[in-house]
Amino acid sequence: MGGLMYKDFVAIKGKRICIILLSAIALLCILRVIFPGSMAERLDFIVKNDAGTEINMLDIMFVTAYICIVVIMVCFVDVWCARLSEADASCVRIKNYISSLPVSANSYVASKYVFITIATYVLISLLSITGIVLAAFTEPGQGLDLIRMCEVLVLPVTSLLILVASLELPLYILLGREKGNLVKVAIVLLLVFVLIGFMLFADVSWLSEKETFLVRFINWYMKYQTEITLASYLSPVADQLIFYLSYRITVFFKARQEA
Repeated sequence: MGGLMYKDFVAIKGKRICIILLSAIALLCILRVIFPGSMAERLDFIVKNDAGTEINMLDIMFVTAYICIVVIMVCFVDVWCARLSEADASCVRIKNYISSLPVSANSYVASKYVFITIATYVLISLLSITGIVLAAFTEPGQGLDLIRMCEVLVLPVTSLLILVASLELPLYILLGREKGNLVKVAIVLLLVFVLIGFMLFADVSWLSEKETFLVRFINWYMKYQTEITLASYLSPVADQLIFYLSYRITVFFKARQEA
């Protein structure tokens, strides 16, 4: 399985991705150390909102960059699920390499699931370390609240990535990238129609309120912080069960394909 996982690492251009991500995170942390939140007043980065509350824009800038890195990492995992199966199907040398190995459908599928699991938790660990460094040099206020909120949401984000992978891997492994994408688009369109129906028939008057979405979200998070924290610790358990069930289903149908 180690050889299969290394092949997957090469297929997603893992070395290049590691260099880019580590460089971006290191640069962000170094700049945060050089420009701590306490420098905002000297740099004239303090602004006041309509309520008269002071906002440290220097901290907000670094938090925004941190959130962008989180979004990019989430997109990476989604792309990797498709790339793993596409590389096997499109390259004749890889096909010949796999067929020459004494591996079963179980080992082949397991290598994909184990690789995605390891990659996801490595990315989340990097995010946690980055959040700790940023928080250490951020002044109390909205910027620090956002970082603390992101730290609590790391586990739910991990669970979301595992859940998405448990749905995408069977599609791409069993159907291939093109058919898998068609099924995924159909599911997304269904969710969009559900959202449109919600917007048309549900009470959405809160969208017209003057209070900004960011402030409302932070207030909601602070109000239900205990419940959110508890859910964040319980959600990975359910996702791991779904992930294992997805693996067993994929192995079953993959073995039937090869029979």
